[in-house]
Amino acid sequence: MTVLAYEAILINVVISIQKKNYIDAIKSGFVLIFSATMISTLVQQFLDHKIEKIIQSPTGLDSMIWIWGFLSLLAALLFPLIQSLLCSFYLSREFNIEKKIISFIENNFELSLIETLRSWGKSFLWFFLFIIPGLIKYSYYMLAPFVVLFSKLYSIGEIDALVLSEKIFKKYWFYFSVQMTLFYFILPAVLSTVLDQYRSFNMHPFSAAVSLIFETLMILFFHYLILQKIFNYLINEKDLLYATDV
Repeated sequence: MTVLAYEAILINVVISIQKKNYIDAIKSGFVLIFSATMISTLVQQFLDHKIEKIIQSPTGLDSMIWIWGFLSLLAALLFPLIQSLLCSFYLSREFNIEKKIISFIENNFELSLIETLRSWGKSFLWFFLFIIPGLIKYSYYMLAPFVVLFSKLYSIGEIDALVLSEKIFKKYWFYFSVQMTLFYFILPAVLSTVLDQYRSFNMHPFSAAVSLIFETLMILFFHYLILQKIFNYLINEKDLLYATDV
């Protein structure tokens, strides 16, 4: 690929991403993202109920709490990753290497999971020392799955996903900090406080479904916002993995 051709592709990508197709992504991917979010919510509610039941048991805690706790941790790892893969696919379809969602997930899930586990491991090491440095490191590494999906240098083994994730976050630290605060803390806290009892499918299926629709739209919008900055960075560094590079 010539430099001019590469530059032309990058310009088209910038235009595409900045006007992007949030509505188109909703039309094409909402059902799948909603389904993943619903399954995640149902699984988490089931696991939370099991853990609550053990904690409130008059006989005291038993060893099953470790199993349910582990499963809850596993769900907290896997479902957000799947949601990120789905959102990334539908928000970047015009230059994806893979044109089918199944192939996209099959080719990227394992590496994305590995890098997510690495980011969790390094963050937890810092959490053991101090809470705030651990939170900062977690913030730095939160973009690692997107590095796996879209960095050309990572795809050829020339850069570490966590290193590049940290560089991107630091480049737009204020922007990402605002998005994290809003979508990771404020919105979940508001939903939990205001609609907590109405998010249970057992007790209030209709309101739970409405809440889940809103949550799905917010998940997609969050990915839309952060992907713009990730693509901007990768384009400026000529590091965006485009279909013709493979």
